[in-house]
Parts: sequence; structure tokens; C-alpha cells
Amino acid sequence: MRHIHSVKKLLSSGKSTQLRRLTQFSRQLTELSALTQSCLPSPWQGQCQAVNIRGKTLILQTESPAWASQLRFYAPAMLSTLTHHHCNYIKEISIRIKPVSALTPADTRQKMNISSQSATLITSLAESTTDNNLRRSLLRLASRESKKPNRE
Repeated sequence: MRHIHSVKKLLSSGKSTQLRRLTQFSRQLTELSALTQSCLPSPWQGQCQAVNIRGKTLILQTESPAWASQLRFYAPAMLSTLTHHHCNYIKEISIRIKPVSALTPADTRQKMNISSQSATLITSLAESTTDNNLRRSLLRLASRESKKPNRE
């Protein structure tokens, strides 16, 4: 039968070296995030996060290309701060843009439907107009009629 152990106990015992290394790496990234943000002006603080270290490169991640562009100007100051705080193993800073999720809000939107009464009114309006572009748009809108039976 397996016993349940606390995370603290697992970390303090010598058995879980991978978990301990992961925890140390997470703490290191948190400290590096705090150091890099400390040399940024207040509007930029909180706009980037240390996400990885590859070789001698600290990888920072931000939400948008606009923030990435602004943060690149501060990379030399961030490197200087890291060197001053004995993080000499970091020689370069790379700023990446956080990838957007596979489903964007536009993809998850449901198609808007209109009632059959509204569709009938829009169709009659489309038939009475002389503007061809407006007619096509109105007919396209009328085609969004809900196929559900009305509860009247």
C-alpha cells in the first residue's frame, strides 16, 4: 500500500532529486524575474516573466509584440542588474512573445441567429431596396434565421 507524504517531506528527503531540482529552478526563475523587473520603469514592471534559461541566455516572456519591443530596449540594463547581483552565468536576454492559445475567442463564438419573424422582415426590406450591396447584406443577415421552432 502506498503512503501519502507531504511535499515538504519529499523535498527534504534525498529521494526526489528531480522534484528538488525542479523546485530550485522555479525559485531561480522567480528571483530572476524579480531582478529583471526591478530595473524597469513602473509601467513595464509585471509585463515580463523569466520562463527558462538556455545555456547563458535568460528567456523572458511577454504578452504582446509591443511589450517585447519596449522591453528589448531595457535588456542591457537588465543584464547589468543581473551581473551586479552575481548572476554572471547570464550573458544574454531573449524576449519572446507568449503564444496565443489554439482557440481564440473568435473561434469559440457561436453563430448569431435571428427569429423567423425578423428574417421575414429583413427579407422584405432587402427586396424593396435598390442598392445591390445593401440587398446582398440584408439577405445574408436574413439567412441567419434560427431553425428552432418558435415557442409562442
